[in-house]
Amino acid sequence: MKNAILLFLILVRAGFAASAQNCDVNFLGTKTLYKRDNQKYTPVPPGYHAVFINHVGRHGARHLTKDVQTTLAFSLLSSADSANNLTEKGKKLKQMVLALQKVENGNTKSISAEGVDELKGIGERMYANTPGVFKGVPNLNVATTKEVRTKQSADAFSKGLKAKLKDGATISEYNDDTNLRFYDASPAYKAFEKGIDDSSIKLSLEKAEHIDEINDAVTSRFFTPAFLAKLSDGDKAKFIDDIFGFATIVYSLSAEIKQAGFMPEDLDFKTFFTCDKLEKLSIVGSADEYLKKGPGTDNNGVQVRVAVPLLVNFINTTDEFIKARKFNAQLRFAHAETIAPFAALLQISGADKAGSDPLKFNASWQASSVIPLSANIQWIFFKKEGAEEFLVKILLNEKEAHITGLNEKSFPYYRWDDVRKLYIDKLSRLNVKLSDDMAAYLVNLK
Repeated sequence: MKNAILLFLILVRAGFAASAQNCDVNFLGTKTLYKRDNQKYTPVPPGYHAVFINHVGRHGARHLTKDVQTTLAFSLLSSADSANNLTEKGKKLKQMVLALQKVENGNTKSISAEGVDELKGIGERMYANTPGVFKGVPNLNVATTKEVRTKQSADAFSKGLKAKLKDGATISEYNDDTNLRFYDASPAYKAFEKGIDDSSIKLSLEKAEHIDEINDAVTSRFFTPAFLAKLSDGDKAKFIDDIFGFATIVYSLSAEIKQAGFMPEDLDFKTFFTCDKLEKLSIVGSADEYLKKGPGTDNNGVQVRVAVPLLVNFINTTDEFIKARKFNAQLRFAHAETIAPFAALLQISGADKAGSDPLKFNASWQASSVIPLSANIQWIFFKKEGAEEFLVKILLNEKEAHITGLNEKSFPYYRWDDVRKLYIDKLSRLNVKLSDDMAAYLVNLK
């Protein structure tokens, strides 16, 4: 009887431990997989039909952006193992890291099979929702950045779109880092970004979420005391950042994990964290995105104004369509750092609210909602036969978006003249004209 009771207690404890690790995926932040709920769009006003789309999207679900062997986590685990300084959990973690290296070998910086499916689906739905834009043999203008994952994303999107086209399409492709990687071209933004890393706001947030304690507690599970004594606080922080990054990336790699001969549990890095610790690390990570890429503490800050070139490009390409009808759609594929500030600049509700207390940012801005993998912003233009007026509906992640500053009675089909005026007035307050050199703007941004 005593042994039976002991066995029962062991099983209950094991069951509790298993359920404790059955965490939801809210901790994924910007690595949240793109999932579109079944949308019921507001009916198009009578007589109007879609004629043009201006679009920008983030790349799809991806692999790691650097080789596993170049990470501090790989280096520390290898060094500790060679000196016999790994605990049993450390040895298990090392095996997971080696498995991830096998999965990622030759795939870094690319989108995954999941990412292909995400983008392909967006392309298919774009055609299904606005077939009139693509009638005949449409001309599509496709822009990507220098990163291969944006070109792969454009290809996946085009595959989904072209599968629905009746007569093919003429596609013009080009690189556009000025308008899509504007954050790389601005010295002021780079300085701002570094300032956030060293700011009292960031430090206070990490303190409030007990990040140092998490780094100490989790790291101590993998290394012997002798090895731990050699690690600085910075080493521990970077080590945990790497492991947390592994825990979030594997959700994008389901097909590749299976193809490499592994089961999901073979790369389940989240089991090394409690759900509470995952949540706290995610909060700090998302706050970092909010402060550096979103509205942060100032929705007119440099981290938002750096996206001005893309807004200028959207307006100019729309004006060109209205004047000459050269392209049926302008399609751009970029990064989370592109979408977040652009959404704030456009004054999209849910993406544009600044806050003085970053500890409460997730009440008004969530990385998983604004910039998940494959995040996108679409301006869809509608016109009635014989009428001069264009209407525009703006979507964030394929959901109808409210625009702060526009008449809500018009939602979601705003008059283009009203939208254009809202943004031209905003650019004017920033001393920007549509004819300005945007490369120079980024260099001189303050």
